[in-house]
Order: sequence, then C-alpha cells, then structure tokens
Amino acid sequence: MTDLAINARDFAKTLALEAAHMIQHAADQHHAIELKSAGDWSSALDRRIEEHLKARIAEQYPEHGFLGEESANSYVTDGLLWVIDPIDGSMNFLRGYPQYSVSIALLSDGEPIAACIVDPCRQEVFSAAMNQGATLNDKPIKIANTEHLQLAIAATVFPKPTSASMPDYLTQFDRVVSTLSGVRRSGSMALELAYLAAARIDVFWSHDMGSWDAAAGVLLIKEAGGHVFTLDDLVWHESRRIAASAPQLSQQWRQLILPLQL
Repeated sequence: MTDLAINARDFAKTLALEAAHMIQHAADQHHAIELKSAGDWSSALDRRIEEHLKARIAEQYPEHGFLGEESANSYVTDGLLWVIDPIDGSMNFLRGYPQYSVSIALLSDGEPIAACIVDPCRQEVFSAAMNQGATLNDKPIKIANTEHLQLAIAATVFPKPTSASMPDYLTQFDRVVSTLSGVRRSGSMALELAYLAAARIDVFWSHDMGSWDAAAGVLLIKEAGGHVFTLDDLVWHESRRIAASAPQLSQQWRQLILPLQL
C-alpha cells in the first residue's frame, strides 16, 4: 500500500499540474456559465478538465474507480477510487477572482491514501501520501501550534443560499466570529483545508460539502498532524458537515461548534 500511495501521490501531482495548465491557458477566455443551483456555478471547462483527468487515470490505473464533481455518480464506493474536483472555486475562476484550485485524491475503501491540491494562481502544490507526511512545493508542512481559540484563525465555506442548514450555520458563525481572532472565506474549500495543513489557519468548518471538496484536504490535514471530524458523527465522505483543527485546539473547537447537536 505504501508504494501505491507514493506512486499515486506523484501521479496526482502530475495530473493536477496538467489541469492547472489547462485552467491558466483558458483564464482569459469567455466561458459560458452553467448555474447548477443557487450559488453553485460550473462551465464547460470544468467538464473538459474532468474528462481529461478521467482518461489519464484510466490509462494509468484501468482497474481503479473514478468520482468527479461533474460526474453523475456522487457516492464514494469501496476499493480504489479517484476523487476529483477539476476546479474547486468555479465561481471565483469565472469571475476572475484568484482563489481556486484543482483537487485530486486516491481513496482506498473510503479513506484517502494519496492527494494533491494545486493553486494555479500562486503556483503552489500541496501533496501527501499516507504515512509519508504532507508537503508544499516539496517542503514538509505541519499544523500550527496555536493553543487558544482566541488566538486562532478559522476558515469556512458558506452553505448554498437555499440550504436547509443555513440557520444552524449562521448560529455557529456568530459563535466563531465572536470568539476567534478572525474568520476567512475564500470560496475554495480545498485551498482552505490545504491552508490548515500548512499552518496558515488553525480551524475549519463547513456545511453542504461534497466528497470531492474534502478528499485531498482530509489527507493533507491528517498527514500534517491535524484532526478531522464531522458534525453529525458520520464518516467524512457520507457527511456533508465537516470540521478540522490543530490537535491542541480540537476539544475547544468541538465545544464551540457542536453544542447545536446538529
């Protein structure tokens, strides 16, 4: 499994950089916008990149499964499964807001064993393999050592405007913004999770996530020494409410956001 994880991590990096190049090449072009739901945008470029990645994976690992954000199937299955978000932060990309990413992970029976997140705007490559640590541009990264929530920075992703979880989320948001040093929201969940692994933030939470939003970031955070949990006690890929933190903040973070008993 170790050899597979390392080889898959390196392949994921190659794929993510190919996707990033496609994004950069298309950045100044006009893209027809598809509104999938309120607050959820996509384009033909998302689908073109996903099809490219799917074909490349099929060539290299024909026996592996595939799950992409633009695919019809939206469930994590057992076995070896590649989980892809071709452009995490499509709304940002389509509006020229420079905060979006490519997210690629290989899962084994539902748990990520290899991952890569690439930021095309900053040329940053976050990657990890199971039991091999996490890196940013090939340099090791670790979770921050912040010890108190009052000194911590949180990141989040807003639920969709029509989400049934919006009232609960806003209650949590009020608690967080009233307690922590600051709250950030960029519009790319994959980058927020990567930033937690790289000690740029200390805690994270979101509602209404898809498995493609979290798969790579979950491994990055774990390999960097962080904790990942869900707000409803489901496994991460079945839950749509995920949270993460530096280990020394885990208990404080849970107590702050879990009293709602969601």
